[in-house]
Order: sequence, then C-alpha cells, then structure tokens
Amino acid sequence: MEARYFTDEKLVRGLRRRRSLECFPVINRGKLWYDLLTMEQEAELKQWYEDWLNVTESRVIPVRPSWLDDKLVQGGDIL
Repeated sequence: MEARYFTDEKLVRGLRRRRSLECFPVINRGKLWYDLLTMEQEAELKQWYEDWLNVTESRVIPVRPSWLDDKLVQGGDIL
C-alpha cells in the first residue's frame, strides 16, 4: 500500500506540473484577450479550466479547446 501512495503522489505532482504549464498561461491573460472570445469560447474555456482544477482528483487530462491555438497565435502569443 505504501508503494501505491508514492506512485499516486508522483502522479499528482506530474498533473499539477502539467496544469501549471498548459493551463495557467492561458487562463491568466488580460481582459483585452478575453474580450476577443465568443460567448461559446469563453464557456468552453471556463469548463476546460474547471477540469484542470479537478485534475488531481479525476486523473483525466482535459482536452485543450480546438480553437485555442489559433486564438493564441492570432493574438501574437504562441503557447
């Protein structure tokens, strides 16, 4: 049982790291960027963020919204 705990802890640390690299740089953007989103995109982004916040419990990596990369490149940022 102790070996499983260490495996779980390693998994949780990895999930948190991925969240900090993949999610937070997108979510922590300014109002001007958010103003460019449609209502549908904003709702999808909110769900994606909530899924990332729950990733350590769900153990499921959220699927990045398909439009996100185009929107980031369009705004002059590449993630």
